[in-house]
Amino acid sequence: MNAVTLLRGLFRRVRRIARATVRPAVPTVLTDAHGSNPPPRDTYASLYEQHARSTGDDGVGGGDYDVMGEIELDVLRGEGLLPSSTLLDFGCGNGRLAVHAVPYLDGGSYIGTDIAPTFLQAARHRIEAARGASSCTVRLLQQHGEQFDVADRSVDMLCAFSVFTHMEAEDMYRYLVQFKRIIRPGGKVIISCLPLRLLDAQPIFLAEAALDPVARWQRVRNVVTSEDLVERIAALADWQVVKWLPGDEGQASSHDGQVRGLGQSIVVLTR
Repeated sequence: MNAVTLLRGLFRRVRRIARATVRPAVPTVLTDAHGSNPPPRDTYASLYEQHARSTGDDGVGGGDYDVMGEIELDVLRGEGLLPSSTLLDFGCGNGRLAVHAVPYLDGGSYIGTDIAPTFLQAARHRIEAARGASSCTVRLLQQHGEQFDVADRSVDMLCAFSVFTHMEAEDMYRYLVQFKRIIRPGGKVIISCLPLRLLDAQPIFLAEAALDPVARWQRVRNVVTSEDLVERIAALADWQVVKWLPGDEGQASSHDGQVRGLGQSIVVLTR
């Protein structure tokens, strides 16, 4: 064996050893409390479904379940929701609003979307028990990313109660862009949020700040914002702010004239 052949053989051995030793970088993947990896393509879906299963389909958010649903419907009625309207309840959860909205929308349509199938199953049972004689058309859809299985310009009003309070600002923008396709001309989008100026929002912010980023994203997190940030995001997505209903004031009147509020601020958008 001559020197050239020997050197070529040595080079091939070194190259094989290098390929066996060097490995591509492994991306960091969020894991849940039990150590299993959720689907990396949709962190929100994984966390919400985990929450739904661990709490027995209990909803996300506080307050009296039935009263909060009543107030949400009162807010929508105050913004022009009619019994004949088509309402899209984005992040419908286990049916907190739906059990009140479906009986009201007699002759209209209710579309509830959520990323957690466990919540949707619970919502379906609650709606059937509560709808009575209402002729409301009901669709419950599992949300996959930002795409909506809804026809263009088919929705009169879209609400997102206690949804963007658990979502980063960049994702609020991404959904607002998608809302434009499905809202009819003159339709409205009703969003609740937690501006930091609210006294009740400040301890929520501090509790989140006490966690490091990994711990923060081990469960459904709470996101605090500001009116200015929400307005600027809405403008970037080509929405106009109609009004604010501050969370520390009465926001809606019930049928018996009682004025109540959610505790979260509400912004009304149109185009």
